[in-house]
Amino acid sequence: MAGSKDLLAGIFADSPVPLALTQPQISQVQPAFLDAGDGYVLPKGFDNDQAIKDYEESLQDLMESGGFANPSVGMICAGLATLYDTKAAMTKDAKYYDRAIEYLSMMQQAMQVGMGAAALSDPQFLQLETRKQKLMRKKARRQAKGPPSPEMKALLAQKPQPRTAAGDSMKEIGR
Repeated sequence: MAGSKDLLAGIFADSPVPLALTQPQISQVQPAFLDAGDGYVLPKGFDNDQAIKDYEESLQDLMESGGFANPSVGMICAGLATLYDTKAAMTKDAKYYDRAIEYLSMMQQAMQVGMGAAALSDPQFLQLETRKQKLMRKKARRQAKGPPSPEMKALLAQKPQPRTAAGDSMKEIGR
């Protein structure tokens, strides 16, 4: 756990508060939706990479301090599965579905450690299996579509607008 964050920094009155905690973290990119045509929009600037990085670090710490027996492992895995599912949808990249499925499998392992053989008949365990199957179908559909069209590639490559003083986030779709 040498690379983990100091989760107690700034909590106690006599401890120094790091500068990073005193200033809000505001992205330089204004999240927005780009018009992709035919009534569809494409999210831009909704980057969840930092959240993924933070939660994966947290999961690593939890696994080092109790493994699958730690009750928080399942919750962190659920969040990571959702983040990777969202990332796959936003980037149109099927490889992120594999990561989401991996974290759902870890949730099931955590349930088996906590509940033993009874986990196999638990409704939540069965729901996770159904969700894994759904993600596999989404991955297959994404792969069957092939690479994005040149127009979609251009939209995916388009950089989001930097934040302005006015903070107009709807500028990209003509509002």
